[in-house]
Amino acid sequence: MLVLHKLLPLIVSPLGLVVGLLLLSVVLRRRGPSLFAIVILLVASLPLTADRIWTALESDYPYQPIKSVENADAVVVLSGMLGGIETDKGVVSQWGSAIDRFFVGIDLLDAGKAPLIIFTRAQWPWLNLPPEGEILAKRALTMGVNPSQILLTGTVTTTAEEADEIKTLMEFAGMERVILVTSAYHMPRAKMLFDRAGVKSIPHPTDFKSSGGHLDWTSFVPSAGGLSKTSGGIRELIGRFYYRIKFYFSG
Repeated sequence: MLVLHKLLPLIVSPLGLVVGLLLLSVVLRRRGPSLFAIVILLVASLPLTADRIWTALESDYPYQPIKSVENADAVVVLSGMLGGIETDKGVVSQWGSAIDRFFVGIDLLDAGKAPLIIFTRAQWPWLNLPPEGEILAKRALTMGVNPSQILLTGTVTTTAEEADEIKTLMEFAGMERVILVTSAYHMPRAKMLFDRAGVKSIPHPTDFKSSGGHLDWTSFVPSAGGLSKTSGGIRELIGRFYYRIKFYFSG
């Protein structure tokens, strides 16, 4: 299931569709599919297209200041913010685009919104790195967080597994509810999975990627950045669709 979950977005991504249509055009010896591929590529490369997708993805959970967040038993920071690069000393971790998850989690802890912070031991098959939560925990210690305030889950590879591990940890520690920190676009799927796992959570989104409706002339110029952002948005939509279908058939 993990393979399907990760490969499906690649197959139906804009580039995946373009490649498929170009191959179809060659096989059928017709220009129609190739022309349609060009249209898809141009539309998907527009920053305007990307921004509209991300605005829709982030609309369910708007920004809220930390002072307005209710108190809870712990802050849960979901993984997905670290990557890795090959060096002569092996693979070295580096921050990704979702870095806000970590720092907002620390800010909530410092603000006294919860006495504990939980990181998840996400282990990505394509990265030869220690579990992400272990790296984040070490970074939190360098920022002055007390070791007794940090908890780690077992190893996970998906958001659904993160939810299950958090539920187990909460039952063991006698916690009632947590503050859930993840990227704004990811929050609807994460909240759905945490609710299904029986975890009472207060959503606190961060890492907003939409422009808030701001447009200028560059919004109408196709770019590689626009294509990348559109592809990322479609990937999240597919993730939501995947779990809804899975839950529908599993009851």
